[in-house]
Amino acid sequence: MPKKTERFLEKLKRHPRIRELATNPLLLTLLCLVFEGRTDFPANRSELYKEGIDVLLKKWDGTRSIEREQVYRELSLKRKEDLLSQLAFTTFEPGNYFFKQKDAERLIEAYIQNVPGAQADPEALRLDSEAVLKSIEAQHGLLVERARGIYSFSHLTFHEYFTARELETRDQLHRDLMLHFTEKRWREVFLLTTEMLKKADSLLLLLKSQIDKMLAADEKLQQFLIWVQQKSGSINVPYKATTVRAFYFALTLDLAHVHDLDLTRARTRTRALDLDLTWARARTRALDLDLDQARSRTLDHALDLNLALALVHTHAYDLDLALDLGLDRARPHDLPHDLVLDLALALDLALALDLHYALDLARTHARTHALALHLARNPAFQQSLQELEDQLLKFHKDLEHFYEWWKTNGSAWIMKLRDVMIEHRSIGHDWQFTNTQKELLKQYHDANKLLVDCINSDCYVSRAVREEIEVSLLLPVTEIK
Repeated sequence: MPKKTERFLEKLKRHPRIRELATNPLLLTLLCLVFEGRTDFPANRSELYKEGIDVLLKKWDGTRSIEREQVYRELSLKRKEDLLSQLAFTTFEPGNYFFKQKDAERLIEAYIQNVPGAQADPEALRLDSEAVLKSIEAQHGLLVERARGIYSFSHLTFHEYFTARELETRDQLHRDLMLHFTEKRWREVFLLTTEMLKKADSLLLLLKSQIDKMLAADEKLQQFLIWVQQKSGSINVPYKATTVRAFYFALTLDLAHVHDLDLTRARTRTRALDLDLTWARARTRALDLDLDQARSRTLDHALDLNLALALVHTHAYDLDLALDLGLDRARPHDLPHDLVLDLALALDLALALDLHYALDLARTHARTHALALHLARNPAFQQSLQELEDQLLKFHKDLEHFYEWWKTNGSAWIMKLRDVMIEHRSIGHDWQFTNTQKELLKQYHDANKLLVDCINSDCYVSRAVREEIEVSLLLPVTEIK
């Protein structure tokens, strides 16, 4: 038994998403029951839930000598699951995580009236529906009475799973799901439904088409996507084009939202789609569709430099906002310090990048090391960064005077930084998105994240469709075939 427990804990460590379920007592019980029969967890989470629920609905009965209510005992495992699926979908779609007992009984009554041996008398049928509800609550724990006459599924996971199960059987599956692809609460339902389908090609292609339409009518947002495509194609890095597009999309998205930064966050984090790209000073989320590659790696110098400059820009706005809000009284010593450190790092990366390109060029042309050193210099860019740093270093040990100087000169300093970023790196453009456009970009970003997560889940999708989706992510509509 101790060895089996050790195996169970070891498997949980290897499956972070499954480990999250173990924090709930009922779901932990479900995991234990599944693991007991196979000494491992299914790769497909919908299969995991199905096996666990099968235990709760059927196998557990025998081991605990449970006597069901007569009407409920006559229902097969599939009928019980169908009943719960209809209840889940009917309540989940309008967002009713909590529902009245009478509403649940009406749904149960509408279902059991058609099963063999059902009561014909309306009053008897009503009593049977009440008995079924109480039986599910008492003997499975899938439904819980939260308050007098108010029920819910015992865990959101069950509500989502049974909703996905109901959708998977519907002829209008695609239509029903596409109504909700921008809603966060439907995210898990999308993932589970995709895993349940025999083949997910048509659903994923439709989702991709709907996502592309989100920005199609906005000329300015299409221009932004064109810039993202052009910028990502201007550098030579060993990553897929889609990954680099995701990096620049997210980098700009954070810069566009910089005025809305929440100072309670530990530090700004650039958001993209799916790959953890570890860096010495920050982490950025970007898109990784190459499942064979390591999940964490250091970015190329060019991307490092752009991220460093973006962080300098963001920290400058952090400081600006902190002083505007009167937080200078709290002495935010870390903000000026971080600003200086990030700018110094940007300078180092600028030099390292130039040397990297110069040496590559020298090797290509079989030229001398002297030529490489000569080509390594970008004095205008480096001088501009140095001047910006020098202005901060004057107050390195005098924060009181620094705050006074920043209040007067901070905005001009930030504008100078932005000009340098645009001139030498073609980032930091002031797109001046409206609040509506910002929200649309965020929804577009999240919808693409959902699409990528669906593709990376344990779903069955043809290679041709997978590649078609991958190569066209985050492209302007004019570039999508």
